[in-house]
Amino acid sequence: MESPQLAPPANATGLPPGVEVGGLGKRFLAHVIDKLIPALLGLAVIYLAPRFADDVGRIIQIAAAALTVGWGLFVWWGFAVRAAGPGMRLMNLQLVGFYDGRPIGWMRFLLRAIVLFALSATGIGLLLMLIFLLMHPRKQGWHDLLVHSVVIRQRALAPPKSKAVTEQRRPPQAISAQQHDQLAGGASPYDGPPYPTPQSLAPPAGVPDSYSSAAAGSPPVPSPDPYRRPGDAGGQLPPPQPLTPPAGVPMPSGAGAAGAGAPPSEAATATQVRPVAVPGADRSNGQVGWLAVLDDGREIEVNGLVLLGRNPQPQPGEEDAQLIKIADETRTVSKSHLAIATDSDGAFVVDRGSTNGSTVTTSAGVSTRCQIGERVRVAEGSIVSIGDHWLEIRRRS
Repeated sequence: MESPQLAPPANATGLPPGVEVGGLGKRFLAHVIDKLIPALLGLAVIYLAPRFADDVGRIIQIAAAALTVGWGLFVWWGFAVRAAGPGMRLMNLQLVGFYDGRPIGWMRFLLRAIVLFALSATGIGLLLMLIFLLMHPRKQGWHDLLVHSVVIRQRALAPPKSKAVTEQRRPPQAISAQQHDQLAGGASPYDGPPYPTPQSLAPPAGVPDSYSSAAAGSPPVPSPDPYRRPGDAGGQLPPPQPLTPPAGVPMPSGAGAAGAGAPPSEAATATQVRPVAVPGADRSNGQVGWLAVLDDGREIEVNGLVLLGRNPQPQPGEEDAQLIKIADETRTVSKSHLAIATDSDGAFVVDRGSTNGSTVTTSAGVSTRCQIGERVRVAEGSIVSIGDHWLEIRRRS
């Protein structure tokens, strides 16, 4: 099944709705502001140190070096913890992770700064990166691509990861020696009475012990009547009665009065149980009414398996899958990138081994990176990022 005709993308950045890329002019001014204090301190050392005695000049140099280091740590802290240094704060910009919308942390910002410094030192590397940055839809340089960061206009940051998720990921703790002794039969872990000692099973009176007979070498004694129960006065159980369907459900063919008087085996054969459609049962299990709204405006009904990518190909057994092609000039979307499907618990997505990965961001801003081949549950309002593109999961009322 092929996808509908492609429309021009409405958002080529791959960012969620409402998130805008920061302008290059403001980014340049923010960079100048961050470097202004060290530059002024350097000029002060060059101008003032020679005009004083050696001891005073040395003190000026040490003070300037300490202030420069302090300023550098302050800028580092701003980007790592608050997603913006002083310059970006004044320009209403933020540096966040592309996949989670949170500050990129200490080590990622340090790696980004080292790569930017190395490119700037070569000169030609900085020029080539600027050309690449101008052509990129999200205005990301090589230093940003390396640490998966992007500069955006200032907005509310995604909340920190839930502590509950952290607790769930902790490995199980080993039990103590005392707990081990209790479980092994020492002290009982509860205050109630002890369990009774298990008794061996024995057949009721009047029933031959076929197992012990077989163990002794004699053949088992069969029961003379399959409907006979020990202790019954009559010795015969009444034959089983055929099941009658509930009111309003038609009787199956051949299950009339003749079926009621037939032997048990015939009555059971005549009374067939057929599946009955219950109105609204499909919708109650969460499999109906799901939509995937792409960033180019297309609405995809998730009635079964949906495969998305530049040229998605179904695997054996997926011949009925709906194939959705995504126009991606930057080739950040893989040929078979993402699968969307539903089950009784709702909708879920599966990364099909893509190169750039997939990320699910809830309406509360909590992001989850999809592991290849594993199901990730999605709720209404979830944003799924695939390369430079995204889609939103919705429910049809």
